[in-house]
Amino acid sequence: MVMTSTCAGERRCIDKVSDMDLYCMNSLMHPDNPKVLPSKRCCDAVQQIDIPCLCSRVDEHYEQGVSMEKLEYVMLVCNKPLKPGSKCGIYHSSTIRIWANREDC
Repeated sequence: MVMTSTCAGERRCIDKVSDMDLYCMNSLMHPDNPKVLPSKRCCDAVQQIDIPCLCSRVDEHYEQGVSMEKLEYVMLVCNKPLKPGSKCGIYHSSTIRIWANREDC
């Protein structure tokens, strides 16, 4: 059976989000604080993410396992920020924040 490009694209989307969830687990888990600086491997996975793909996967179930505030922080630190005011699944990105515990400043 041949997969259509839409199906293959969806599979890549799921795989990339799964990679990010795996490699960034320590930086994404609840509670929202303290923030944990993401590893290089985490940031490498984040760089592979298509943001519309990621945001299409965010729902109440996803938010049970991932702190969206930390996800926004990780995306920012890894130089792939969510746009302020954008909607990612059921989460609305905040306005630009100053993260008090960023160690790379």
